[in-house]
Amino acid sequence: MLTTKAVFNRKLDDFEPKNCVIEKVIALTSHEYDRFSKNMLADYDFIRDNKDLQYFGKDGTCHCILVVGEERDDGILVRGEGYDYARYAAFLPNASLFLAAVMEQEQSAEKKTVALSLKLKDLMSMPWEDIHLIHSDEDIDLATLCELKNDTLTDAGKKEWADILEADVHRIFTGEYGLQIEVSGVKPHRLSDFSYMLAGYCSVQDYEKWVTQKPEATLVETNSEPQPEHQKIKVLMVEPQKTPYVAEIGNDLASMQKAVGGNIQMVDLASYVSLVCNEEGKLLEMEGNRSLGNDILVGNFFIAGYNDEGELISLTEEQIEEYTQEFLTPESFTKEQIDEATGFTSISF
Repeated sequence: MLTTKAVFNRKLDDFEPKNCVIEKVIALTSHEYDRFSKNMLADYDFIRDNKDLQYFGKDGTCHCILVVGEERDDGILVRGEGYDYARYAAFLPNASLFLAAVMEQEQSAEKKTVALSLKLKDLMSMPWEDIHLIHSDEDIDLATLCELKNDTLTDAGKKEWADILEADVHRIFTGEYGLQIEVSGVKPHRLSDFSYMLAGYCSVQDYEKWVTQKPEATLVETNSEPQPEHQKIKVLMVEPQKTPYVAEIGNDLASMQKAVGGNIQMVDLASYVSLVCNEEGKLLEMEGNRSLGNDILVGNFFIAGYNDEGELISLTEEQIEEYTQEFLTPESFTKEQIDEATGFTSISF
């Protein structure tokens, strides 16, 4: 069964659709979009400020703006015809998918102009998960962004990374690294630094200053008692060119992804002991870390215990001592050695 949204007209003989050119995409917050969609006859600044883009051409083509909202799949086409309200409007279901398809279509036609004049900040009006930002002119170091949306950055973060938010979006596509967003108009090293910052490769002070921190506990409405916070577990963290050290991380997916800089991959080392690393570490060309059997681990990884239900738990003191000794000595590898190393059986999240 497929579901969508639509506007139906009673006893309609012919839809008489018009050719339409979307001159600009207006990205609103979810609150602003909901208010507009329920009161389209009110005056709005974004309609007034873009009057010259909304008109009916001599050839019968309708020139309009597309209004979308944060975490809203659909959109509204608006042609104000010189007025400050939506004098003519059309409902566009699945607008977010439409925008992504248009960008990929333009890229496949080898057009290098910016699709629909979108900035990265405009895309953030909708939530994106497990994406990679790439530069249109230069290869950069990549990191998986577990989440990117309008409230990902704090006000200080938006100010610090304003050049990234103003980057021009060329296309959205599925490539070698999964879902990728190609941008330009920003220095390549800044784009790489931004990605690594969101993946947790920065100081704790900077991360907490620039990235919105989600509350770890909320009230249960039924009994008004606080829910338990994500339990922290004691793990052994192993980083490239460093000796292992004991760390405490949250026993939740987001905390684990932050620890390894992206999607996680679990490898059993022994009964009730797992190694957790970055699933895409080699694709992202992360630094070689330690050898494991016939494989070479790259990027940060940590070791944790697990119980009969498969949930990760803290290591015992004996396990910490055992695996500290096993991974005690840092190792160095060439790119060729990493590429030639064989893989291992794992579970990805």
